[in-house]
Amino acid sequence: MNHGGRIEYRGARYSAAEFERQFDPRAIIEDVEEIQARREKLSDEARERLTCRLGVPYGERPRETLDIYPASQADAPVLVFLHGGYWRAGSARANGFIAEPFVAAGACVIALNTDLCPAVGLGEIVAQVGRALAWIAGHAGEYGGDPDRLHLLGHSAGAHLAALALADESGTVPIEAIKGASLISGIYDLEPVQWILVNAEIGLRPEDIEPFSPLLHAPIGQAPIFVAVGLGESPEWIRQSRLYAEFCHGAGKQVAHMEVEDVDHYSILLEMRHPANPLTNAVCRQMGLPAVRSERD
Repeated sequence: MNHGGRIEYRGARYSAAEFERQFDPRAIIEDVEEIQARREKLSDEARERLTCRLGVPYGERPRETLDIYPASQADAPVLVFLHGGYWRAGSARANGFIAEPFVAAGACVIALNTDLCPAVGLGEIVAQVGRALAWIAGHAGEYGGDPDRLHLLGHSAGAHLAALALADESGTVPIEAIKGASLISGIYDLEPVQWILVNAEIGLRPEDIEPFSPLLHAPIGQAPIFVAVGLGESPEWIRQSRLYAEFCHGAGKQVAHMEVEDVDHYSILLEMRHPANPLTNAVCRQMGLPAVRSERD
């Protein structure tokens, strides 16, 4: 709630500038553009080493596409990656580096794109994720994947979208096929978003908060959930993961929560390209796969 220039959220009061630092990772990390360029370079290099099918359509709109990294053997678990960017930036292509350790471990990796705000509202993005997951469940076998063993991996806004997919009651998301979800540095309560500058692009309205906040919608399947966040992130962002993990536990779900030292909102994902990384290992274990070391690590 905004009180004459000071913002109150869950028992704490902040100035507008302080609140911005809590809920916009770009406000506390200076070299974001350099980090983005590095992710793109690493992704280009990974694709040179991997077999990939880029821009596979799951719908009719130009951004309704998937980047698919097939498994080397049939009936592999399928890891579906949802990128971050506060729903108004980012792409599957710029995060292709994340596929390499999981393909090496034996998974089929599929990174999905959606339209972005402000071209569309958050509701359409959520719907596109549902349609993409339905497409993947119907076509994973063509790329070495087991359509009954889908695992979600979301980062930042992608973790939010994955958490909403777990709670989908529309019948679009193949809930029974989702056998696990790993949610990295996500935002699960959308109330704060309406008070930060990036909402000028997102266009979140007060009536959007309840339907699109995973913290208010428990997962409806039985998939185990792994929630992680970096301790180099802001206190409120760290609290988002704690609150969601507690919420899922209270709803009777199987949930594990990890707070990782020495990483921030951006480096936490970059570090997952290393097979020995504890988050990478946790995701592999959830899929029933061993982490695989590469010669570069």
